Amino acid sequence: MALRIVTAAEPMRVDNLIVFIYGDPGIGKTSLAFSAKNPILFDFDRGAHRAGKFRKDTVPVGSWSDVAAINAEDLEGYDSIIIDTAGRMLDVIIADLVKDQKNCRKNSKELSIQGYGALNKRFSSWLNLIRSFGKDVILLAHAAEDKKGDELIIRPDMVGGSKKEAYKVADMMGYMTTVQGEQGAEVSLNFSPSTSHHAKDSGAIGNMILPGLDKNPAALADIIQQAKDHINSLSEFQAAALQELENYRNACMAAEHADDLNDLREQLKPEHLYLKEMRQALDLAFKGLSHKVIFVEGEFVDDVHDEVA
Repeated sequence: MALRIVTAAEPMRVDNLIVFIYGDPGIGKTSLAFSAKNPILFDFDRGAHRAGKFRKDTVPVGSWSDVAAINAEDLEGYDSIIIDTAGRMLDVIIADLVKDQKNCRKNSKELSIQGYGALNKRFSSWLNLIRSFGKDVILLAHAAEDKKGDELIIRPDMVGGSKKEAYKVADMMGYMTTVQGEQGAEVSLNFSPSTSHHAKDSGAIGNMILPGLDKNPAALADIIQQAKDHINSLSEFQAAALQELENYRNACMAAEHADDLNDLREQLKPEHLYLKEMRQALDLAFKGLSHKVIFVEGEFVDDVHDEVA
């Protein structure tokens, strides 16, 4: 079968995201997650009841066997899969590994080096399986503090290398915290990377104050859709930028005088995706007209000596 190659000029749609949200206990992570599109929550933390009136369909998870054999049919009708919490999910996997695989434990309760490798593999494989079903995945975690010198850094509370695996697979990571606003305490969701907390923002959401879910019961669904729209627009932007390059090259080939080259030079934008290629096209056009155009004091001028000759 021939390879399906998506060129740089073609849109490459992103239909599903993995969104990682972490914050202090009781701040409303679970309630926010239930505002995703058609959600179902895997309740590893046994805390779904705390979402109160915002709670939606839930799968209580007591052991890994409850979810190990999950398939696409189990999730029909749902668009968003919530893992609450990722840290507790890891605890459930650890309990299963320690119980069933002797080479994964160094005593009755702790993992061996091989065990941590198996933990990371099972965690990432299960997430990839869920994503392969065409669902958005929302990972929830509590926040923990790391100290580097005199500075505190807030990070998700997860064990071992699985934290790094979660960082890798997440398209977006937001820190949910309380800030003081003009109207008192407000809940902020911060996707912009910072020296004070871990975050990822491929969707260009930035930091935002969350509205109450009574006002916007689809808050997270809206955030995820906005992120998808941005990510997909980047691919369309690439296609548009390539078309601009081709138009620029055509104009360079059609240039006949110094004024033409000066106009083309003014069109160069430092932020353009294909600035290097545009400069090369302009340079080639200049070289092609070098018999009658010269570059003097920052601009192209027609060579009067050539015209006299």
